[in-house]
Amino acid sequence: MNKIEVILKVTNACNLRCKYCYNSGKGYEKDLVSLSDFEQLLTVLLGDYHLIHIIWHGGEPLMAGLDFFKAAMDVEERVRLRSSVVIENSIQTNGTLIDAKWIAFFKEYGFRVGISFDGVENEKYRQGTQKTLAVMQKLKAEGVKFSCLAVVADRDYDLGRNYDFFRGMGLSFDFSYVFREGAAREMGGPDPEAFADACIALFDRWLFDTEGVSVRKFAMYICMAVGGNLRICECSSCHTKYICLTPDGTLYNCGREGLEAYPFGKIGEVESVKEIFASEGARALLKGSVERRKQCAQHCEYFDLCRGGCADIAISEGDLSKPPRNYCTVFKKVYGHIAEKIKSVFSMGVPLDSLNPAVRGVLAKSIARECTGMKGELSDSYLRS
Repeated sequence: MNKIEVILKVTNACNLRCKYCYNSGKGYEKDLVSLSDFEQLLTVLLGDYHLIHIIWHGGEPLMAGLDFFKAAMDVEERVRLRSSVVIENSIQTNGTLIDAKWIAFFKEYGFRVGISFDGVENEKYRQGTQKTLAVMQKLKAEGVKFSCLAVVADRDYDLGRNYDFFRGMGLSFDFSYVFREGAAREMGGPDPEAFADACIALFDRWLFDTEGVSVRKFAMYICMAVGGNLRICECSSCHTKYICLTPDGTLYNCGREGLEAYPFGKIGEVESVKEIFASEGARALLKGSVERRKQCAQHCEYFDLCRGGCADIAISEGDLSKPPRNYCTVFKKVYGHIAEKIKSVFSMGVPLDSLNPAVRGVLAKSIARECTGMKGELSDSYLRS
């Protein structure tokens, strides 16, 4: 099934001021994306994709208000009625504005909810901590599934302590190395080597935490290590797989600051997907990324997994056409360790019930797909789970 991810930058407005905000240079403008532009984008995408996944983003998208979102759902319904397209919705929010009406809306329209929350250090980096914690309790009580995304913004962020926090709440989460954009340029940022070591230490603990919660980055790296075809955003070529619509109607590859130098045109001025990805900005972005990938392919044993990484990470580290040194340091060290660790799990016949529940799921699926070619008691135990 042909699928595209649409990052819908609803607004640049936000009720918080995160210390590492990559959107800070836009002045938190309150303009909203036009629903007519949204409908035009969906219409353009209809002919090329069977599944459109909308990621409602910002700024803080909920500042657009519930009436705006209900009107947007009417737009989606009109598009569905004249096609066979499947439209799915996710939202990334700081959570502070969610109330009973928003919860009912998410349930009615099947929204997947991501909460941006930095765990123990949330008040230091983001604020609104008590509001967000209260909202997460309400979401759990109402049966709304959600996960958390934490940003590792500087050298003080303690991964182990924050894992304990999310584990204690029974919440799956992911963590991301901060993008050095916007306000984050003024922060020191984590040391790549130290961050990689902290990831490895947490992984070794997490792997055998039988009561632990899912950490998406670790689960995805394991899937990659055993031959699965899943990729996280930073480890794949996202060209033609993502598209971003901003409040002023401009199209980009995604919503990150560095990619604003490569606009794909205005939605009101394009008539096809082919036209969007043939735009001057799209061609320039692809040209620089191809050059980066050539260098990566020549010198990196992990190229088939990473494919040169994320264009915006490369830009944020200095040059679209060159491999991002900090990112590469972290990926090679962490992924290399995880791959070796999982290999030892197989070779030593580690019992299924001694592993983190998230690990069991990844390994069971991978063996069922015959990604690993493993035979015998270990694989049989996974297949029975």
